[in-house]
Amino acid sequence: MALSPPFTLIANAWPELLTLGLLMATALFLSALRAAYGVTSTPDVFWERRNTAETPSLDLPQKLTLSLLQRIATLSVFLLAARLAWDATVVPELAPYGWLAFVALAFWLWSDALVRFYAGHHALGFVQKFHGGVSPVMKFLTPINLSLARLGAAWGFLLTEEGQRKSESLDSEAETEEERDLLRGLATFGQTTARQASQPRLNITAVDVELDFHELMNKINKSGYSRIPAYDDTLDSVEGILYVKDLLPHLHSDEHFAWQKLLRKAYFIPESKRLDDLMQEFQSRRVHMAIVVDEYGGTNGLITLEDIIEEIFGDINDEYDEAEEVKYTRVDERTYIFEGRVLLNDFCKILGLESDYFEDVRRASESLGGLLLELFSQLPRTGEEVSYEKLTFKIQSADKKRIKKVRVLVA
Repeated sequence: MALSPPFTLIANAWPELLTLGLLMATALFLSALRAAYGVTSTPDVFWERRNTAETPSLDLPQKLTLSLLQRIATLSVFLLAARLAWDATVVPELAPYGWLAFVALAFWLWSDALVRFYAGHHALGFVQKFHGGVSPVMKFLTPINLSLARLGAAWGFLLTEEGQRKSESLDSEAETEEERDLLRGLATFGQTTARQASQPRLNITAVDVELDFHELMNKINKSGYSRIPAYDDTLDSVEGILYVKDLLPHLHSDEHFAWQKLLRKAYFIPESKRLDDLMQEFQSRRVHMAIVVDEYGGTNGLITLEDIIEEIFGDINDEYDEAEEVKYTRVDERTYIFEGRVLLNDFCKILGLESDYFEDVRRASESLGGLLLELFSQLPRTGEEVSYEKLTFKIQSADKKRIKKVRVLVA
């Protein structure tokens, strides 16, 4: 009995279909591994409480290699599937079955989303089950890992091997914590981006170009800054930078004085710009301030020459910094209440933690509230708790936009 056209195609192309199935299974497995290792690299994800010391992990070059393998497998699946679909189109009898290609694509996308979801929500068990096999493979692929590490170092998001050894060597030679902080700052200065060192948008003091001269002077007197950005309508539309020294000859002018003509051109930089490059540009342009913008052109933060220097030497306090104290309450020896806007550097100093204590989870956060948003993976409600290593955070007060107060319990 003769076979129908679909079965005839299957009978003739079974080696290719078998290869396609194996490639699909490999791509889905690698996709699940990426999702699982991605979750386990973030301590105390809200659905996965665990001891990070017992969690198998991959370093960043190995994760890049895993990502490369997964993308190669996925691309191979699509190329082979496309060739089989093209071969099928030349058979007139198969035209009514063209919808099967769309069904196969939908099934593939659904399967990939499903395995990633499952691996992400069972990350610890998934990684522990397969890490014994993944680890030898990654060691065998060490040449690829090293090549990706060098490429990452050249692009600025990974430290070079020499830089890592230098950082470790300098850190071991330091005798005090202050020396270690200074040496770490020197070793990582070229890898730090403007986003990491800038003042966040919420902390920017700026003036509206619609203010009259008297309103402007009142705001300047309260701010204490010598350079202030001026914006039109919103902070995303910075018109220029106002130097207070340019106002000195006009102090006795009336409220109608057109101070906007004194604005100097603002210097805009992307958040990915490295501090060593920015320092050189500050010197060549003879400016001390830059507006950090995101990928959409919106204002993300502000960075000054002082911020860059503080990345090396630590906080530099002036007369205005001394007047501003970190607001917190010590309930007992193990319990504190902090405002959500407190800077993570200040938080670590108060609790006696290392400056890089939250390095694995903080990403781009500079404040305690931002860190908690990353730990919760959402805006938490009052009363919710989350733990990170020896610290337990309980939300004391929060609204629809931000975290206001946090109770911190030290284990």
